[in-house]
Amino acid sequence: NQTIAFYMEFFVGHLAILDAKKEVHRKDGTPYERSWKNQELLTFAEVHTLDTKAHPHPLQSLIESLPSARTMPVSLRRAAINQAIGKVKSWYSLRKLWEATDRKKCPPQLGQPNEPITFYADMVAYPDADLAVQRQVRHDFVAVKLFYEGKWQSVPLPVILHHQAQAVLSESQMESARIHEVTKQIKVRKSPKGAWTTEEKAAVRPQRWCATSLSLYARRDKQYLGGLRFALHVPFEKWVDAPQEAKAQFAANPGMPVVTVDLGVNRLAVMGAFCNDQLMATKFIHGGELNHKRHLLLNTIHKKRGQSGRLQKDIQDNVNLWEKVRNMNENAARQVARQIVNFTITHKAKVMVFEYLRGYKAPKEKMSRAGRKNHKRAYWLRGKIVEWVRDLAFREGILT
Repeated sequence: NQTIAFYMEFFVGHLAILDAKKEVHRKDGTPYERSWKNQELLTFAEVHTLDTKAHPHPLQSLIESLPSARTMPVSLRRAAINQAIGKVKSWYSLRKLWEATDRKKCPPQLGQPNEPITFYADMVAYPDADLAVQRQVRHDFVAVKLFYEGKWQSVPLPVILHHQAQAVLSESQMESARIHEVTKQIKVRKSPKGAWTTEEKAAVRPQRWCATSLSLYARRDKQYLGGLRFALHVPFEKWVDAPQEAKAQFAANPGMPVVTVDLGVNRLAVMGAFCNDQLMATKFIHGGELNHKRHLLLNTIHKKRGQSGRLQKDIQDNVNLWEKVRNMNENAARQVARQIVNFTITHKAKVMVFEYLRGYKAPKEKMSRAGRKNHKRAYWLRGKIVEWVRDLAFREGILT
């Protein structure tokens, strides 16, 4: 974050470079002007902030401001520069828009960076996944480069790997090794500037879940030393072909099944599988128990608010209860979405149709405050279900 703040200050002092145009030529030789790309801005920042043999006296030295950045990993420093470029670009565009308008509100502020640490491939060493059956969860260690004891060094962090995580990491390591080997073979038989064919591009795409750059998050938790709980988030990626439009799919397969989904309050979802205009199967997902539990929690919150007197401004009340309500909705949305996608896969449908969700309107009948809040959150749950269904369906090649 200190490195990001340094480069944000650097680009704020060189805003003219964001408006500058660069003349380049197309493949047919015709010239045209364009803005500087992020890679060119990164090179510009490194030239004017890092002392090298070619530039021994930079304009604004990073090492003088942050001595710990001397041995910082290159990938981490460049990630910080890219973060600073994005933040300054966003702030500068909002600033110009504010200046072009009536300037009634306060000008946009740049703010201070507060980003999680991202560890790239050259900064992480995963453990060899041990897939042996074990009765108890064991501790593994993921070695990451950190500024520890006055220098950048590889620090082993203890992590808990369950059996499913071990299997996913093992598959990811094998897939990364395959992609690396295929890329190496393609580069050997092609010229450096030769264009890659469609088959070659498809060969280096991750066909299974492959781990990407992980991030380190810190959250407040009194149960841990220092009041902070650290978590490593490992994102995974896999290439999925985008599903074709519904008309193209029906033209290729006239008898293709279709699943329709109707979302409600007491019944969270009603699904129907249709084939050749005939209803083949239905499934109901009830939500009465969820509504009852949520109503009890909201009623408890309302009673506690009445006991505490006037609420203080900008201070959240009943934090644990509100978090429990949010977690209940999030968990229900994920479970319902998973059941909807499984129903679609079971009936071999490639198109899923949802009802159009309009904005929320309060009910006309008399209801308690807790009842109105419960009704509102039950309505919002439908949108959350649709979001998760679209995410899961896209992975399976299903059009929503």
